[in-house]
Amino acid sequence: MADFIADKYKFSTKAPSVLALEEVIEKRREEIAKLGEELLNYKILIKDLYHDEPSYITRNKILNIAYFIIEDVEIFEIFNTSKKFPMNRLLRRTPVNKEFLVEWKEHIIAYAIILADPYYKNLQDYIQIVESINILGAEEISQSIKEEEHRGIILEKLMGAAVILTSKGEFLKVKAEKDAMIGEEVVAKEGFRIGKYKLQISIFLSIVVLVSAIVIFSYKKLDKTIVIDTTSSITLEVNKYDTIINAYTATEKGNIMLDKLNLHNGKLDESVLSIIDYASKNEMIPESGIIITVTGNALEYNALEKTEKFIDEKDLKIKLNNSGDEHKVSP
Repeated sequence: MADFIADKYKFSTKAPSVLALEEVIEKRREEIAKLGEELLNYKILIKDLYHDEPSYITRNKILNIAYFIIEDVEIFEIFNTSKKFPMNRLLRRTPVNKEFLVEWKEHIIAYAIILADPYYKNLQDYIQIVESINILGAEEISQSIKEEEHRGIILEKLMGAAVILTSKGEFLKVKAEKDAMIGEEVVAKEGFRIGKYKLQISIFLSIVVLVSAIVIFSYKKLDKTIVIDTTSSITLEVNKYDTIINAYTATEKGNIMLDKLNLHNGKLDESVLSIIDYASKNEMIPESGIIITVTGNALEYNALEKTEKFIDEKDLKIKLNNSGDEHKVSP
């Protein structure tokens, strides 16, 4: 029962032997078809593999976990017969944490399937793997430089793109010509991949959520309360944008009015005007007139411009107490 060695093998940057013979391409195509079928047994699609791109160091760690599964007879038997990922046994037998195994499970399974079965000879010949030396070599240095183009075997065709397997064990989505064939080696630029921009998207969405929360909080925050004393007292709760966030009353007639007017989210000026108009038409104006009382932040100048014009036209008796500043609105 061998111990797990995290850096026993690594992917090499050495270029594979390029064999463009139709016979080789056809053999690869057959191997890829079988690989797709075997991955399905583990509920994995080939296109699932390109969404997250592990770094070179992470890819090497994944590779060594795959080899550990292959080289341990008991674990490989469970893996191969049950078609299940041996999570619990790996957690017991290796120092690898669960989060890593969960995140890269699909890649580990794909490597283990390809490297364990001699049927995948052409794919195995293409992938360049060497025994690791614990010094910073050419592979580690070269992998720190981002490549503009990628060379790999086409595993699956997509619309205007393809999923390739590189000799360094990468599953990448690249741009591809329509006539490119599965099993063929191509050199292409990487296509758009959401996973590549996860950090930027996460930051952007966090900002959007934060801004939205601030706006919602600001919108719902009470800025002033306005009580309109008709024969029924109507209370309006208003935000700093002079929008009605709540309206209520204690009387039956007042509730009938509010149901009729539907003031929620209405603008303050139009809402006060509609209340006074309704009160005028339904004999709800007291003999002494209507009193409008503002508490909290005072109304700004001309905040009730339409209401004042209506009052003037109808010659109504209205008094306004604007946070302590009391005056008549009617002439």
